[in-house]
Formats: sequence, structure tokens, C-alpha cells
Amino acid sequence: MEAALAGSGISKRTLYKYFPSKEDLIEAVLRLYSESITHHLFDPVSGISDPAAQIIQFFDVEKVTGRAFTRGCLGMKAAQEYVGKHDRIVELGRHASLRGEVKFLELCKRAGFAEPERLARQLNLILQGALVLAHTSGDLSPFLLAKDAASALLEKAELAKPATAKSKRRTR
Repeated sequence: MEAALAGSGISKRTLYKYFPSKEDLIEAVLRLYSESITHHLFDPVSGISDPAAQIIQFFDVEKVTGRAFTRGCLGMKAAQEYVGKHDRIVELGRHASLRGEVKFLELCKRAGFAEPERLARQLNLILQGALVLAHTSGDLSPFLLAKDAASALLEKAELAKPATAKSKRRTR
């Protein structure tokens, strides 16, 4: 709580009025983080019309600046630290760490991939691994490898088969 107060200009009494415990403050931070992380990460590439290209460019940290990839995923770190100690923080942390997967799923569906859920999970695994490695090394080089892995994954992924006239009639 002392760290939260440092330089804030808020008294300890006021902080405790809104956040009776450190865990209450962490929960509030995780809610805010979860709401903003997708925009923070994906807005820099949102101008790319091709969803598959958008995914690849997401991992290109050399071209997309202003993202703090070397700090790791706050949601994942909180979930790891509080596992077995505070279920709500773990739940909020996991939710925040899955926000990238939700965005990847949206992009995979728009790109027309046959198994968008599986592909989105794989891309999130690549993202989370790159975040951890970038955080521990303090540099962005893991994202160059992640971009290569994401590119290979998308190249290998099958596109959904278009519905036939017969199957279209059955769904009406």
C-alpha cells in the first residue's frame, strides 16, 4: 500500500476508504488492466485490413512502437503470485491474460481459418511466451522469434471450406 501511495498525493486513510486491503487494490488494477490491454496491444496494428497480416504485424515490435512488452503480462503475473492464496485475483489475472486470445480469435475468424479457436490459443501461447522472455531478458528479441512462429503457424493453418449449396439449404 505504501508503494501505491508514493507520489500519489492521496492519504493512507483515503486509499483505505476505497481499497480496504492490498488485494482489493490489486483487483481494481486488474479490472482496469483487462479493459485496456487489448486496445493498448492491438490498436497500433488496427489499420491493417488483412486480419492475418494484422496478426503478424502485431508481433513486429520493431515496426510498432510504444508498447511496453518488456514488462510482461500483469494479469499472468498476478495469477501466478496469488494461486492458492486469493481466487478472485487469480480469476481476474487469468481473464486479463486471455484478452489477447479473444482478439486473436476475432482476427482468425475474420481471416477465415478452419479452426479459429485452436489457432487463437496457439497464438496466445506464443504471445505469453514472448512476454515472459522479453520481461526476463529486458529486450524485445523474443518477439522476433514469436513473429516467425506466428507466421509459420498461419502459413500452415487451413482455411475454412466454403459451404456448399446443399449444406446452405440444410441450414435454412
